[in-house]
Amino acid sequence: MKHFLTSIALFGSILPVSAQWSQLPSGTSTMLQSVYFTDSLTGYVTGNGGLIRKTTNGGQSWFAQVSGVTDDLFEVHFPAPDTGYAVGWNGKAVKTTDGGQTWDTLSTGTTLQFNSVYFTDVNTGYAVGGSGSLSIEMIRKTIDGGQTWVQQTNGQYKQLSGVHFPAPDTGWAVGNQGVILRTLNGGTNWVAQTSGTTQLLRSVYFINTTTGIAVGGSGTIKRTTDGGQSWVTIPSGTASTLFSVTFIDDLNGCIVGDNGYISRTVNGGQSWTQQSGVNSNTLLFVNFTSGNAGYAVGFSGTLIKTTLTTGSSEITDQELSVYPNPVNGSLYLKFPNAIHEPILINIYNNLGCLVQSVKMNPNYKEPIDVASLSSGVYFIEIISGGVKLMDKIVVN
Repeated sequence: MKHFLTSIALFGSILPVSAQWSQLPSGTSTMLQSVYFTDSLTGYVTGNGGLIRKTTNGGQSWFAQVSGVTDDLFEVHFPAPDTGYAVGWNGKAVKTTDGGQTWDTLSTGTTLQFNSVYFTDVNTGYAVGGSGSLSIEMIRKTIDGGQTWVQQTNGQYKQLSGVHFPAPDTGWAVGNQGVILRTLNGGTNWVAQTSGTTQLLRSVYFINTTTGIAVGGSGTIKRTTDGGQSWVTIPSGTASTLFSVTFIDDLNGCIVGDNGYISRTVNGGQSWTQQSGVNSNTLLFVNFTSGNAGYAVGFSGTLIKTTLTTGSSEITDQELSVYPNPVNGSLYLKFPNAIHEPILINIYNNLGCLVQSVKMNPNYKEPIDVASLSSGVYFIEIISGGVKLMDKIVVN
């Protein structure tokens, strides 16, 4: 870490005109099921046979971690830089609080498979899955970091494949026969919505509490702009299964799927354009870092990366300076002159708990007072224009 000045690349609304994907060495031929990056350099992949691998150099090299399980791990999610969860076959769930140096097996109370997991903070999370008619039991919630899991009822008797929460109490789950469920109260009630399809929906992502995308079998893309009261079909240009969808900001998103399918949107999912991939290996999951790097994983250890090429009219590669670092009283932020959007600054402790939040105008020159924080390592999150950036600071 730099001791006197930390520079963070700040990206505005990303408007890619092209994106080239390249193969990275994953170090394995095992099927990779999921990928998640906590910052621009640090990421994790999970896969069959309990595989977990980590990179600290943006995917250039990966090293194995000991998951403690041999069951397939279908999804990994990190609600904080060092705290993460992975779930999979036979009701398996594992957790780390030290960046993967150790993974502990959690007792979930089920042997049915979990397909997807999402945590709204380090303690509160949801895992979904199921098996045929038993899937009514397969929304489980924890509020104590995975120590205990409470069964929630979906009432649809359909296996669920994806879950996403754009807000702490507002979330969606999707699955077999086009099922879409929404909760507005942290899962106390899950209400079925009319998707207009009977295709298996594999993945769901909401940009905010009103606009979301669900994808699945036979090239299905469904989009809503009213919180799921209505869903419209968006052409995908393929009949392949679409396995994963994610968004970088309000406008820019990516879908991956069968036979190496990759598609991009630059208008919030209103339309999608297919891109050239690296090979025809099926891609099962896609994730973007807080900047402009994207990763997708899939069959035969496939791991590919893209760095977006952006339009000339946007803010890119500008520097936001956070100083001094370490800090013992006042923290200053210097924004590029071209930045005009309001900025939200969140500070988290090393357990991932929010300890301070400040809203700021880019032209606001007053310091952030961190004198009340105890000495230690913290993570500062900077949100502007729908883009999240995170870096580490030290308070003396």
